[in-house]
Amino acid sequence: MRFVGPEEAGWVGALREVAEAQRAELDLELPGWPVYGLADSVESGWLAGWSRQDGAVMTVQIGYGLRTDESWLLVETHSRTDTTVQPLDWVLASAFAEAGEDYPVPGMLPGPRDGLPDAPRAEPVEVTVDAVAASALVQRVQGYVAWRLVRDDVVVTVVGRGVTTLPGLVRLTDLGSYAARRGECLDALAALHAGRRSEPSPLTGPDETQPLWAHHGLLAMTIASHTEHAAKLAMNRPHPPLVADWGLRWEAAIRRQRQLREQGVADAREAVTAMVAQVGDLQDDATWWRSDELRRRALNEIVWVTATGERNVSSADAQRAWADDRRTGLDAWQRWADGHRSG
Repeated sequence: MRFVGPEEAGWVGALREVAEAQRAELDLELPGWPVYGLADSVESGWLAGWSRQDGAVMTVQIGYGLRTDESWLLVETHSRTDTTVQPLDWVLASAFAEAGEDYPVPGMLPGPRDGLPDAPRAEPVEVTVDAVAASALVQRVQGYVAWRLVRDDVVVTVVGRGVTTLPGLVRLTDLGSYAARRGECLDALAALHAGRRSEPSPLTGPDETQPLWAHHGLLAMTIASHTEHAAKLAMNRPHPPLVADWGLRWEAAIRRQRQLREQGVADAREAVTAMVAQVGDLQDDATWWRSDELRRRALNEIVWVTATGERNVSSADAQRAWADDRRTGLDAWQRWADGHRSG
C-alpha cells in the first residue's frame, strides 16, 4: 500500500497542472477512430478524460454536467472492440462508489475482459446514433443508468444519473470546443472543493496534553481506508472515494511534524509519508498485524520515532531497516514481533 499525502493547499494547483499537461498531450485532436457525444448538447459537453496505452489514445470521455449535479452523463468511446472493457455492473458500481454509495447488487462483480463482457442484468434498447436507429443495451440501478453499443468498431458506454432516456449520439468532428470547456469544469470542481475546505476544520487537537494526536489520527484514517478498499477488492468492486477530510488530516500531521521536529515542509511531508507507507506495508504483509496488542505497540513506536526522532523504542532497529530496504525491514519487524510474543 502506498499513500500519497499532498497538502490541501496544493490540491487545486496540482489538479490544474495535470489537466494542462494532459490537454497539451492530446493536442486537441481527434484520434484516428470515431469519438461520440450527445447530438443536441454540443455547447455543454466537455473533455472529461482519456486514457493511453503504449502512447496511443484508447478511450475518450465527454462529460455533460458534473457528478455533483442532480443529473449528468458521461459518454466514453473505446478505440476498438478488442480492448479491455469493464462490464456494465462495474461501470455502475463505480458511479455509486464515486458518490459514496454502496452498489445494491449483491455478490462479486464480474471483471473486465477483452471484447464485450456479458451484461446479464441489461436489457436491449434502441437508441439513435448519427440520426439512425441502433441497437444497444441498457442497465438501470436505482437512479443510475448505463448504455452500451458497438458502432464503427468502437465501444460506446454512456453512464449517468437522473436521466431516463439516452439523447441521440453523434460522431464528433472536433474536440477543440470540448477541451476548451475542460478548464471551466475543473474550476467548478475546484470551487466546490475550496468551499468544503473553507469550513472550520475539526482537526484541532490537544497539542499540549497529546502532542501526537495528528499522527495517530492520520494513521487511523489510512488504516481504515485500506481495510475498506481491501474488502471491496475481494468482491471485485470499485473502492469508495477518500474521506472528506483526507487532505486535512495529512495537513494536520505535516503541520505537527514541522512543529515537533522543527522541519521544513518538504522534510515533514517526507517523514509523514514514510510513516504511513511503513504502516501500510505492515498492514499488507505482516501476519502479526492481526494481534491487537502488537499492532497497537507498533503504531505507538512508529509514531514516536517519526514525531520525535528518538529511537529509544524496541522497534527502532526494525524501523531503521525498513527505511533502508522494505523487504529487510519486514523481516526485522517479524523478529521484533516474535520477540514480544515470546516475552
